Amino acid sequence: MNTWEFDTTIGQGSEVVTVVYQYEIDEDKSTYNESVKEVWFEGRDIVGCMSEEACAELEMEAAMRFQNHKLNYKLEDV
Repeated sequence: MNTWEFDTTIGQGSEVVTVVYQYEIDEDKSTYNESVKEVWFEGRDIVGCMSEEACAELEMEAAMRFQNHKLNYKLEDV
């Protein structure tokens, strides 16, 4: 399993969090099994404390950001 990290803001207070996105790569360099693994805020993983709605929104944002990242970088560099 591979991971990629990015910072974003969540919540009413627009708090900055670090998202750890996990994925696998097949022999054709295509990715699959992608999902948010962890969400770090002030040194703690808060993914278990987030609402279903907040998790769903973050999954969508992460997927879009990761697709953009893959377009701009070789997967070996990810």
